[in-house]
Amino acid sequence: MKKFKYLLVNGCSFSAGGCMYEKIELLNDPTKQKRNRFSKKLSEKLNCEDINIAHSGVSNDRIFRTTYDWIQENKEKVKDTLFVIGLTDSLRKDLWSNFKQEYIISSEIWQDIKFIANDCNTTENEVNQWRDFELKYLINEDEIEKKIIRDCVLFDSLVNGNVVFLNAWRRSDVVHSDLKFLKLKTEKYEGYSWPDYMTAKYSNYRLDHPKELHHHEMAQLLYEYINEKF
Repeated sequence: MKKFKYLLVNGCSFSAGGCMYEKIELLNDPTKQKRNRFSKKLSEKLNCEDINIAHSGVSNDRIFRTTYDWIQENKEKVKDTLFVIGLTDSLRKDLWSNFKQEYIISSEIWQDIKFIANDCNTTENEVNQWRDFELKYLINEDEIEKKIIRDCVLFDSLVNGNVVFLNAWRRSDVVHSDLKFLKLKTEKYEGYSWPDYMTAKYSNYRLDHPKELHHHEMAQLLYEYINEKF
């Protein structure tokens, strides 16, 4: 297996380790989440540095944007880096606020009206008007998913194939046969969706977030896949 010095993981809450534990557990042990999410466990297996820049609620555009930013700031590390990109729900948005002069909430636009209005210094009614127009006239999920795959192809080329894609959205069929998408298999499921895999394998999993057990398992599955592909 190829030796890497760095493991760069980006994605949404599934990759960040969000909701692994109850808040009270993290108050008593603030580093517990970072110690037990799959990126840390995988980096230990690969004997390389864990660099996790994932964040809860973000979009695929934000995931690629911040990964490119990291590459620009760490050009000397790229050739020695293995990337794991945890793709998220396709309808999430990456938004820029002219009011704040920064990127703001990146989650689904139909859920975050109040936050968007606050971050843009406008009214919820104005945000609703924009949202309704976009959803009615400008959104086609199939086209959005084609763009996500194009982004994956371009990124794979940029890093010379040193990337594994982990599908943390609920569309198992949206993959690219020439890229390294982690395929998951259990008695009741075979596909690429981590949520669907956990739902099929664990009777107590109800479309929530991966817990410590699931992160440790994902680290092992990724390690075996990387050992095979690299």
